Amino acid sequence: MGVVLAMVFVGLPFAVRSVQPVLMELGPELEEAAAVLGASRLRTFLRVILPLLAPPLLTGFALAFARAVGEYGSIVFISGNMPNHTEIVPLLIVTKLEQFQYQQATALAVVMLAGSLVTLLAVNLLQAWNRRWTGHA
Repeated sequence: MGVVLAMVFVGLPFAVRSVQPVLMELGPELEEAAAVLGASRLRTFLRVILPLLAPPLLTGFALAFARAVGEYGSIVFISGNMPNHTEIVPLLIVTKLEQFQYQQATALAVVMLAGSLVTLLAVNLLQAWNRRWTGHA
């Protein structure tokens, strides 16, 4: 639980930096127009604000996830490194390198890299689908 909490704090600035400019550009006119047309606050959020925030939220999540996957510094202090229980991949890579097991360290790094590439591809596909579906550039 401590590792997850640490990663939230490490990745949160990336999510905030992605969403903040969009929130600053949103004026009250959109909410007022929805209210004039009879939409409730929940419907306004779900139908007006959330579709505009979906791409930056997705981008922020992807950036925060990528940062969390590569984090080493704060994780070393939190994780217990108990075999098969609290081991984390960055710490395993460093351990393998210290033991001169370069092939195993490289294999772990390649798996992490492949996971990052798949995540990046999924985010790009979702953003392309969102652009096509909503018509936003």
